[in-house]
Amino acid sequence: MEGSSSSTIMDNQRLPQHENVTNVSLPNMTNGMPTAKNGVPNPHGDDLILDRETRIRLQNQGYSKTYRKRKNCHIENLEDKQNTLADIICKEIPMTEVYTNFNSVIKSEINTMEETLSEVNSNGEVLNVEMDTITNKLAQMKLSKEATEVQFIRKKNGGK
Repeated sequence: MEGSSSSTIMDNQRLPQHENVTNVSLPNMTNGMPTAKNGVPNPHGDDLILDRETRIRLQNQGYSKTYRKRKNCHIENLEDKQNTLADIICKEIPMTEVYTNFNSVIKSEINTMEETLSEVNSNGEVLNVEMDTITNKLAQMKLSKEATEVQFIRKKNGGK
C-alpha cells in the first residue's frame, strides 16, 4: 500500500488514514463518549440519536453553510477580478489620453495638408490659366512678327 497511488497524493504526501476500528474506545464514564439508544456507542456524538426532522434541519444548515461559503468565495473572486480590472483601467487611461491627443494632432496635420493641397491645386489651375494666356500671347506675337516680316520684305522688294 505504501507505493500504491491510492495511499499518496501530489508532492508524495500521505493521505490521512482512518483510525483502526479496534482502536475506538467504547463509551464509559471516563471518556465521556455519548451513547445512543440501546447502549450502542456513538463516537461522533450526534447523528445516531437524532430524529428525522432534526437530522434534515442539520443537513439543511450544513447545505446552507456550504452554499454561503461558495457564494462568498464567488463574491471574493468577482471582487478580485473587479480590482484587477480597475488597476488595468487606471494604467490604461493615461495611454488612451496619449493616443487621443496623438490622434487629434494627426487629424490637425491631415487638415493642414489637405488645405495645402487644395491651395497647390488652385495655384496650379491659376498657373495653367496664366500659362495658356502667355502661350496665346506668344502665338499672337509670332503671327504679328511673321506678318511684320512679310510686310518688311515686301517693302524691301518694292512694295508688292
